[in-house]
Amino acid sequence: MDATIITSASKKDGAAATFKKTFAFHPLAAWCANTQECLAMLLRPGNAGANTVADHLTVLNAALAQIPDASRAKILVRIDGAGATHELLEHLEALNTARRTVRYTVGWKVTDADERAIALLPESVWEDTLNQDGTVNGEAQSPSSPGSTPGQAGPTGCG
Repeated sequence: MDATIITSASKKDGAAATFKKTFAFHPLAAWCANTQECLAMLLRPGNAGANTVADHLTVLNAALAQIPDASRAKILVRIDGAGATHELLEHLEALNTARRTVRYTVGWKVTDADERAIALLPESVWEDTLNQDGTVNGEAQSPSSPGSTPGQAGPTGCG
């Protein structure tokens, strides 16, 4: 899922001033990486918030509804930093059932404060990361939080 800025040359219905000082639309969309199809899109004005949880939930739920039942057993959702909200991550966790596994990755810009906090983590919390096929990646590690299951991330944990 990601949003984009689509500039407008004139004051079209729904266009608005953006954080980039342009006049535009700011749609939020979800694509299927396997087929490169757009599964869902929410048309928004240019001043729409990048991390508006309601918009992310709307697009996510619409996108999941487009995936055929036979392909819903394992889902990976990728979102940039705009999706780093507790409510969205908790919703993603809640989508897991006995018949469906939902994994997600959310990125954000690592700040100097983040770097300092990471440097304070004790050696004992770091664990090997996994490749997509489940094998151990010997080149990277990730911290796990107390009470977390190794190899499984959650909205309250790092690992």
